[in-house]
Amino acid sequence: MTNALICGTLMLTMNTPAQTPMPEPRGSYKPKKPVVKTNRVIMTRAIWYIFGVIASLLALRIVLLMLSANPETPFVSFVYDLSGIFVVPFYGIFDQPDYTRFYVDTSSIVAIVVYWLLAVGLTKLVNITR
Repeated sequence: MTNALICGTLMLTMNTPAQTPMPEPRGSYKPKKPVVKTNRVIMTRAIWYIFGVIASLLALRIVLLMLSANPETPFVSFVYDLSGIFVVPFYGIFDQPDYTRFYVDTSSIVAIVVYWLLAVGLTKLVNITR
Protein backbone atom coordinates (compact mmCIF):
# COMPACT_ATOMS: atom_id res chain seq x y z
CA MET A 1 0.00 0.00 0.00
CA THR A 2 2.83 2.38 0.68
CA ASN A 3 4.30 1.71 -2.79
CA ALA A 4 1.02 2.72 -4.45
CA LEU A 5 0.85 5.87 -2.36
CA ILE A 6 4.44 6.80 -3.20
CA CYS A 7 3.90 6.15 -6.92
CA GLY A 8 0.76 8.26 -6.86
CA THR A 9 2.56 11.22 -5.36
CA LEU A 10 5.43 10.88 -7.81
CA MET A 11 3.02 10.93 -10.73
CA LEU A 12 1.33 14.03 -9.39
CA THR A 13 4.59 15.90 -9.05
CA MET A 14 5.75 14.91 -12.54
CA ASN A 15 2.59 16.08 -14.33
CA THR A 16 2.15 19.54 -12.88
CA PRO A 17 1.18 22.17 -15.48
CA ALA A 18 3.92 24.58 -14.37
CA GLN A 19 6.57 22.17 -15.60
CA THR A 20 5.20 21.69 -19.14
CA PRO A 21 6.71 24.25 -21.54
CA MET A 22 4.61 26.24 -24.02
CA PRO A 23 5.07 24.99 -27.55
CA GLU A 24 6.59 27.44 -30.03
CA PRO A 25 4.22 28.76 -32.71
CA ARG A 26 4.74 27.15 -36.10
CA GLY A 27 4.59 28.72 -39.52
CA SER A 28 4.17 32.43 -40.05
CA TYR A 29 1.97 32.95 -37.00
CA LYS A 30 3.23 35.68 -34.74
CA PRO A 31 1.51 36.52 -31.47
CA LYS A 32 -0.07 39.98 -31.46
CA LYS A 33 1.78 42.67 -29.60
CA PRO A 34 -0.22 44.83 -27.22
CA VAL A 35 -1.44 48.05 -28.82
CA VAL A 36 0.29 51.09 -27.38
CA LYS A 37 -1.23 54.47 -28.19
CA THR A 38 1.65 56.84 -28.77
CA ASN A 39 1.49 60.59 -29.10
CA ARG A 40 1.56 60.20 -32.88
CA VAL A 41 -1.60 58.13 -32.88
CA ILE A 42 -3.37 60.57 -30.58
CA MET A 43 -2.27 63.57 -32.67
CA THR A 44 -3.36 61.88 -35.91
CA ARG A 45 -6.78 61.07 -34.48
CA ALA A 46 -7.17 64.61 -33.15
CA ILE A 47 -6.31 66.10 -36.55
CA TRP A 48 -8.85 63.91 -38.35
CA TYR A 49 -11.50 64.60 -35.70
CA ILE A 50 -11.07 68.36 -36.08
CA PHE A 51 -11.19 68.02 -39.88
CA GLY A 52 -14.36 65.93 -39.58
CA VAL A 53 -16.10 68.59 -37.51
CA ILE A 54 -15.10 71.37 -39.92
CA ALA A 55 -16.07 69.33 -43.00
CA SER A 56 -19.43 68.45 -41.43
CA LEU A 57 -20.20 72.11 -40.74
CA LEU A 58 -19.24 73.09 -44.28
CA ALA A 59 -21.28 70.25 -45.78
CA LEU A 60 -24.29 71.32 -43.72
CA ARG A 61 -23.76 74.87 -44.97
CA ILE A 62 -23.70 73.63 -48.57
CA VAL A 63 -26.92 71.66 -48.10
CA LEU A 64 -28.72 74.56 -46.43
CA LEU A 65 -27.66 76.95 -49.20
CA MET A 66 -28.73 74.47 -51.87
CA LEU A 67 -32.16 74.13 -50.30
CA SER A 68 -32.48 77.90 -49.87
CA ALA A 69 -32.98 77.68 -46.12
CA ASN A 70 -34.26 80.80 -44.41
CA PRO A 71 -31.19 82.53 -42.91
CA GLU A 72 -33.34 84.28 -40.30
CA THR A 73 -34.12 81.06 -38.41
CA PRO A 74 -31.85 80.51 -35.41
CA PHE A 75 -30.42 77.15 -36.47
CA VAL A 76 -29.60 78.21 -40.03
CA SER A 77 -28.13 81.49 -38.78
CA PHE A 78 -26.01 79.56 -36.26
CA VAL A 79 -24.70 77.20 -38.97
CA TYR A 80 -23.94 80.08 -41.33
CA ASP A 81 -22.15 82.07 -38.61
CA LEU A 82 -20.13 79.13 -37.33
CA SER A 83 -19.14 77.79 -40.74
CA GLY A 84 -18.52 81.29 -42.08
CA ILE A 85 -15.32 81.42 -40.01
CA PHE A 86 -13.86 78.59 -42.07
CA VAL A 87 -15.09 79.89 -45.45
CA VAL A 88 -13.89 83.49 -45.08
CA PRO A 89 -10.40 82.83 -46.57
CA PHE A 90 -12.05 81.49 -49.74
CA TYR A 91 -14.75 84.16 -50.31
CA GLY A 92 -13.02 86.07 -53.10
CA ILE A 93 -12.59 83.02 -55.33
CA PHE A 94 -16.25 82.69 -56.43
CA ASP A 95 -19.49 84.72 -56.25
CA GLN A 96 -21.07 85.48 -52.89
CA PRO A 97 -24.20 83.49 -51.95
CA ASP A 98 -27.53 85.14 -52.69
CA TYR A 99 -29.59 83.33 -49.98
CA THR A 100 -32.78 83.86 -52.04
CA ARG A 101 -32.39 81.13 -54.66
CA PHE A 102 -30.83 77.73 -55.23
CA TYR A 103 -27.10 78.16 -54.76
CA VAL A 104 -24.11 75.82 -54.75
CA ASP A 105 -21.57 77.31 -52.39
CA THR A 106 -18.38 76.64 -54.30
CA SER A 107 -16.32 78.48 -51.69
CA SER A 108 -17.34 75.87 -49.12
CA ILE A 109 -16.44 73.05 -51.50
CA VAL A 110 -13.01 74.57 -52.07
CA ALA A 111 -12.65 75.04 -48.31
CA ILE A 112 -13.40 71.35 -47.66
CA VAL A 113 -10.79 70.31 -50.21
CA VAL A 114 -8.16 72.69 -48.83
CA TYR A 115 -8.82 71.64 -45.21
CA TRP A 116 -8.63 67.98 -46.26
CA LEU A 117 -5.25 68.60 -47.91
CA LEU A 118 -4.13 70.43 -44.76
CA ALA A 119 -5.22 67.48 -42.59
CA VAL A 120 -3.37 65.01 -44.83
CA GLY A 121 -0.24 67.18 -44.70
CA LEU A 122 -0.39 67.51 -40.91
CA THR A 123 -0.81 63.78 -40.38
CA LYS A 124 2.12 63.09 -42.71
CA LEU A 125 4.17 65.63 -40.78
CA VAL A 126 3.28 64.02 -37.45
CA ASN A 127 4.18 60.54 -38.76
CA ILE A 128 7.25 61.59 -40.78
CA THR A 129 9.79 59.58 -38.75
CA ARG A 130 7.73 56.42 -38.58
